[in-house]
Amino acid sequence: MPIKRSFQQYMSTQAGNQEDKPLVIIIAGPTAVGKSSISAKLCEKDFASKLISEHAKNNHKCKPTTDAIGHIISADSVQVYRGVQIGANKPTKKEREATPHHLIDIVDSKSVCQYNAADWMRDTMQVLERLTNSNSESDDEDLLDEESKQRKNRIEQFLSENKEEELEILPVIVGGTMMYLQWLVHGRPDAMKPTEEALKKAASIVSEFEEKDEDAGWKEAVEYTSSLGPLFAKRVEKLPGRDWYRLRRTLEVAYTVLDDEDKEEKIKQLFSGARQGGLEESSMYDVRCFFLCPDDRMNHTAIVDSRCEEMLANGLLKETTDLYLSGQLPDGSQHARAIGYRQTLDYLQREGFKEKDDEAFGEYLDEFTTATRRYAKKQMQWFRKDEQFIFVPVPLLETSEARKEIVADKIRELCTLPRNEFENELQPLPPLDPKKKKRSNDELDDSSLPISVKTRLANEIQGKNMKFYQSRRHKLEIGSEEYTKVLEEADVCTQKMMQRC
Repeated sequence: MPIKRSFQQYMSTQAGNQEDKPLVIIIAGPTAVGKSSISAKLCEKDFASKLISEHAKNNHKCKPTTDAIGHIISADSVQVYRGVQIGANKPTKKEREATPHHLIDIVDSKSVCQYNAADWMRDTMQVLERLTNSNSESDDEDLLDEESKQRKNRIEQFLSENKEEELEILPVIVGGTMMYLQWLVHGRPDAMKPTEEALKKAASIVSEFEEKDEDAGWKEAVEYTSSLGPLFAKRVEKLPGRDWYRLRRTLEVAYTVLDDEDKEEKIKQLFSGARQGGLEESSMYDVRCFFLCPDDRMNHTAIVDSRCEEMLANGLLKETTDLYLSGQLPDGSQHARAIGYRQTLDYLQREGFKEKDDEAFGEYLDEFTTATRRYAKKQMQWFRKDEQFIFVPVPLLETSEARKEIVADKIRELCTLPRNEFENELQPLPPLDPKKKKRSNDELDDSSLPISVKTRLANEIQGKNMKFYQSRRHKLEIGSEEYTKVLEEADVCTQKMMQRC
């Protein structure tokens, strides 16, 4: 993840100009770590008021104590869709009534449009500017497509209904969608927007490859994309596994560039790693980024497995069936490909259906939990490389209520530091001893290391032992009442899907 300019370098040029910057908190973390509850705590009126007052006292020249409340801005690529709930781990109605949540339910679930990081970044900036009363140039309405205009109106309506003018607003951006947060903090990448012709052409040819034998189809697709030029061959080479989505995106850019008269110059400019337009370049906000990191990865992985079982017990199978049959999970759509919905659709549409099939259900549950664990691992790996995020340890042996209080208090402490002291916490990991191949626990004994660095190190070191993790059933044990109930629901849902087909 190339980052050309550090937060420290940027903020040093802004010395003496902190008094006008409203605080913006960004919360990332792996799935099932407690992002939602901790963020909701930050948004409580008393908590947010104290946080903003202390931040003002330590960072602004002169600002009176104020009453405040927090608003959550969702950074989740599935929660944007209306209709989805259990599979998206959306906040409940009660949670949304307690704390305003922006950028949830803003995209029609029947739409096949690909809501992407660029859309989310634009929508987030719209919300941020309104919540903080910031002024900037708005999008030219004529340049927006109809879907974007409708979405913008929905966002604006929610803002109008929920912004309390007499209170200062603390924006808390929360989520685990890595690309969204990378774009917001570091800016848009240099890849160009594909043309309509390129989009159609790429979709058509990828569809042809996907219809072939799985191994042969992927191999031919890689060879074809690589034949378009060394730059595209290099991009495909880096793809993690059979990532048809990113291969198609590479083809979209390739077709757009290769059809351009200035293709040689355009190719030189592609994928340079440069970014622009992120909050790190903005002089409008005091942005403080945090990654909620489980202090025990083995324990956290068991929590991830348990969360997947809870989703099934709460009705994921029925929700997926109802959404699909009503056209709200269109084939190939972003939310249909999301972890949870994707595995459930595969299971419900399997061949060779048998009632009370423990083996098929077990394979489905294993695929679901494995995919979720891998995603959590990827989130931790991704953010360990991003030096703009302070890693805050989440003590998993504490009760959920206690760890919510502990982590929220730590974030408040870090948010209220003077900016220069906060930047001291943004230290990179120490270089690896060339004599060693991997990190060791000895490095954690250095008392001079900030808490963020120690937490990153511990997270990386614990990864070595994750190969010994053994998955087990937590709630859906064969023979249990809950398992029997879910398996019966699975059979009913499968039969509904078969009747539709």
